[in-house]
Amino acid sequence: MPPESEQTALLEGLVVKGARGKAQGPARPELTLDASEIQATGASTIQDLVSLLAAEITTGEPDAPPPIYLANGRRISGFQEISGLPSQAIERMDVLPPATALAYGYRPNQRVVNFVLRKRFRSVATELETTATTQAGRTAERFDGDAFRLAGDERTTVGLDWRQESTLFEAERDIYRVPSATSPYGLVGNVAGAPFGGEIDPALSNLAGRPVTVARAPEAAWLGAAPLADFATGAGDPELSGVTANRSLLPSLGQGNFKAAVTRDLARQVAVTVSLDLEDARRTSFLGLPATSVKLPAGSPFSPFARDVTVYRYLDAPWSQLREQDNFKGQLALAANGYVRDWRWSLNGLYEKNDSETVTGRGVDSSAWKAAIAARDPAVSPFGPVPRALLKANARDVAKSRSNTAKAELVLNGDVTEIPAGRVSSTLKLGGERVEQMSNALRNGAPVRTDYDRRTISLQGDIDVPLASRAHEVAPALGELTASVNAGYNIETFRDRLALGAGLNWSPAQLVQVNLGFSEEQSAPNANQIVDPTVLTPSVTVFDFATGQSVTVNRLEGGNRALANDRRRTLRAGVNLRPLGRDGGPTRVTVNANYVRTHIDDPISNFPLITPALEAAFPERFTRNVDGVLTAIDSRPLNFDAIDREEVRGGLNLTRFFGRRKPGAPKDAKPDLKNAGQVQLSLNYVLRLRDETTLRQGLAPLDLLNGASTSRRGQPREELNFRLNAFRQGVGVNLNGAWRGGSVIDAGPTSGALRFDDQTTVNLSAFYEVPRDLKAGPASTLLAGARVTLAADNLFYSRPVVKDAKGATPQAYQPDYLDPLGRTVKLTLRKSLIAM
Repeated sequence: MPPESEQTALLEGLVVKGARGKAQGPARPELTLDASEIQATGASTIQDLVSLLAAEITTGEPDAPPPIYLANGRRISGFQEISGLPSQAIERMDVLPPATALAYGYRPNQRVVNFVLRKRFRSVATELETTATTQAGRTAERFDGDAFRLAGDERTTVGLDWRQESTLFEAERDIYRVPSATSPYGLVGNVAGAPFGGEIDPALSNLAGRPVTVARAPEAAWLGAAPLADFATGAGDPELSGVTANRSLLPSLGQGNFKAAVTRDLARQVAVTVSLDLEDARRTSFLGLPATSVKLPAGSPFSPFARDVTVYRYLDAPWSQLREQDNFKGQLALAANGYVRDWRWSLNGLYEKNDSETVTGRGVDSSAWKAAIAARDPAVSPFGPVPRALLKANARDVAKSRSNTAKAELVLNGDVTEIPAGRVSSTLKLGGERVEQMSNALRNGAPVRTDYDRRTISLQGDIDVPLASRAHEVAPALGELTASVNAGYNIETFRDRLALGAGLNWSPAQLVQVNLGFSEEQSAPNANQIVDPTVLTPSVTVFDFATGQSVTVNRLEGGNRALANDRRRTLRAGVNLRPLGRDGGPTRVTVNANYVRTHIDDPISNFPLITPALEAAFPERFTRNVDGVLTAIDSRPLNFDAIDREEVRGGLNLTRFFGRRKPGAPKDAKPDLKNAGQVQLSLNYVLRLRDETTLRQGLAPLDLLNGASTSRRGQPREELNFRLNAFRQGVGVNLNGAWRGGSVIDAGPTSGALRFDDQTTVNLSAFYEVPRDLKAGPASTLLAGARVTLAADNLFYSRPVVKDAKGATPQAYQPDYLDPLGRTVKLTLRKSLIAM
């Protein structure tokens, strides 16, 4: 059956028209944006539009997958197929409730976003973008070139993207470090008593006028022996900033991406898409300087002290602690859509290959340097330059991962029968997937190899039964009421998974829609969570709630083969209202509210905040020295016992058109919406009613809304996202941002509580697009259709504010650790040649 049949049908000479590209399923869109509203957002591409509308198109649940994306009501080969399309190519955008996902063979935990594209569209576009932080240190450049052609159901897209970002170092931000028994190091060196905390030398204490346990080495010591009086000037004031110039907050990045997709209609019966996505990225991080301590014996030509002391210093060898990450992703995807009689079918296939390699320097072996100092060698100073010949680079840690994923899914959707209230429709899905992943790690010279092979056959079915229908005069007082039941079963290599669900979709009036759904399902850990190679990161600053101190630790990351499937039950109830509908009037309003309750058994979590409760539940993940100081954490993912959440989410979307009426129209006529200006307002609010986590069976649940935490920042009870757009005649302004309520992490009577102030972040952008009918002589070709955008993210330089029980900010919670970028300014130039 030709695709045009989706738009019109002939019944005894009467032509009935439907919305082109309408998504399947009984539910109507919760939000619809037409072409003019999309242009008013200022988004250049579908990718930009999705990022801007993230709060409006996602469910907002903490671990929910991203939305499902459709083109003209059909499944696509992947988001990469349409992500680079210009926003001008979109005729309409529909956001549908999660229940709609069932009609496309997905589970009902993702919203569905359907992009209806223009029938005819051609474009060649280039875009240049430069971004910089207003506080110096970070710059980024991006180039993007794309070509598109839409002709009915046939599409061709090709795109090339390159991105370059510079390294941001700690020294370029207000990072401070406090002395501790684990990190009293300096670039020239800090002198301390032996053991640490003991008096260095009574003579030095006399010069300083107080007992001295740690002292900064004077800069003169870099050049040769320095007298005791020079050390007195740095008594009690160790130098701790040497590492900040060689430790990155954000790595440098070089990334290239190539995308291509071709959609063809075969004999007007089957639409086939083949897409290719290639991406290569390289990141370089600086992990600081190797730190060491050396015993400086009394009598050394470089020691003015009467007794042996210990020198703590960084060795000037940044090359020995670099981390280089190379990642390659290649994806070849297929999507086919067609009909078998009255049944619509879609076939999706995917092959994806990912290769990654992480090389981490492990510092140097300085034993030869220490031996020379112990031997009182007059040519080797503990404070001066270290001869390269006395340093030997340690073997680097290497972690390699290679994965191959192949999957295919066949989805059938059609009417099973017809009953008085309407047609009973059903969706069936049969799928298969194989994931192979191999990881090789070389750490401390010891090789570790892990292999993983998961094979899955999935079956899923959904049936929608109309119970009442005003159109069919069956219980018309109820309006339109449809019930659905669904089930899925995954046959897996490791453990089979079952999914069940049911729902109701009720529209008592044209402008009201109510959805109710229940689902119970299992989710398996992904391959990365299981077999990622182990990587050790040194000198990570964390806050230890057990002691109330910020400490520097070694953090182990990677996969965990012991992870189990999680099992979750979810109840969703939602209502969507259109008090002012889409009747061509100047005002459009959509209001929605959703209640979600979730219970998860064996939830999978990345290793969270280091609290006493967590350490008590998983003591094997923590390493402390004999003094009780935390020195290492194992942050590989793990299973908690259970999570219980309840929350209410509400949203408001308003569009108000203003401007001139059509020529010759009466004064009370509606404005010409095609050429009118408009203002858009979007508000999305979340209120968390319950958020509890049980770490291990038998332990009391942690109330994350009342002081407990499993995340670094705690869980606020309330959050709000907002967006305000104004647009007219090519000029647009976009104001958007988020408000996050305050939160508290209470670690008990020993450490007190950490308090996080509420925070509001505001982003502002403005753009101007030159009219395509510009009359400017020879310059018209160059300028027509060009767009310039100036944006400032975090306009008011809002920073996270964290205070402990004493009103101080812990070292690990410095604002520049939580938000290294701060305010950024971005200039974007886009030139496109478009033919509708």
